[in-house]
Parts: sequence; structure tokens; C-alpha cells
Amino acid sequence: MKKILIFTIITFAAISVKAQHWIGVRGGYNNSDITLDMFSYRKTNSYSSINYGLIYKLYIDKYTGLQAEFNKIKRGFSYKENDTVHIRESWELPVFGHGRLEFGSFIGFLNGGFYIGYAQSAKYKVKSDKSSSEISTSFGSRDVRFEFGFGLGGGIGFRISGRVELQAEFRYSYGLTYLYKPKYNDETIRYIQPVSMQVSFGVLYKFANLKK
Repeated sequence: MKKILIFTIITFAAISVKAQHWIGVRGGYNNSDITLDMFSYRKTNSYSSINYGLIYKLYIDKYTGLQAEFNKIKRGFSYKENDTVHIRESWELPVFGHGRLEFGSFIGFLNGGFYIGYAQSAKYKVKSDKSSSEISTSFGSRDVRFEFGFGLGGGIGFRISGRVELQAEFRYSYGLTYLYKPKYNDETIRYIQPVSMQVSFGVLYKFANLKK
């Protein structure tokens, strides 16, 4: 085990010496909903919010790398026959495989991977009351606060200098964990999973060069 750990550290250090390291900030628009028993959306309305976070990119070579983020995000939904919007505010850590192509100062890229998260707080809002703010509520024994899912996305970037890059990305995320424990068999709807679509914008700074 010790030899494996030492080998892993040495390998990562060797990769890091040759890699590009980028850090940045991101913010964007998130539209979320839920699936109800076998991918049905027909009984719900979506919820829109702003999300923001930090970005770290590690380019192993010119075309491939990893992208990790640390985000604060809201997701929510409402049933069409109900006047209440259910909202969860979470901390989220996505880790994606990242591929890119460069065309002069322009960059095209694709992301794909998984995220984990933890729901920090729950809120609700009354749809019919236009002046209603989001009201905090408590989690119950039925709620599942740990979150896990996958995300796929793509976008474009623009290099405004040797070390500064702007990027825009569209991403689709699908939760693989339930919002509520599915053991409540007496309910008509048992399996509720979150989905969301995000459009985000970021600014990144390169603090290590890729050695040729």
C-alpha cells in the first residue's frame, strides 16, 4: 500500500510539472426540475436561479485534462396542482474529464463526469404570491441530503491574453440519488430525482505554463 501511495504521488507530481494549471470564478443561470418515476416531467414545473463557484482546470497535454469546481447551487420544482415551490440549496463538487481544441484565440471544449453534493438548506416559496420571498424550512427524516449525479457539457472560450481566458458553457446534469427516501410505498410518486440545465460564464487565470 505504501509503494502504491508513493508511486501515485510521484506520478501526479510528474504530470503537474508539465501541466497547465488554471483557476477562476464562474456564475450563471440554472433551470432545474425533477423526474417522477421513469423520467416523467409532465406533473411538474421548473425552477430558475443563479449559481456561482470556483473553477480549477488541469491540462495534462494540449488537448485533454480535468476540470473541477466548487459551486453553490439552488435546485427546485413545483407540482402543477400545488402552489408551493420546493427549493434546495447545495454545495456541489463536480469533477469532469475535459477535452479542448484551439483555433487561434478561440477554444472549443467538452466536459463529462460526475458530481457529489450536500444539501445545506431547504426552502419553499408560494407561486401565487408575487412578492413572496423564499422561506427557510427544516429537513425531515424523509429527506436525502447527500447528492450524486453526472453532468455533460460543452462550451467556448476566448483567450484575451497569454494567461487570461473567458469561457461560456452549457451543461446538463442528472441526479442519481433521490430527493426523498423511496421507502414511502404508500405514496403514488416514489422516485424523485433532480435534473438541471445550466448556462454559465467564467474567467480563468493560468498560473503555470505547459512545458513543450
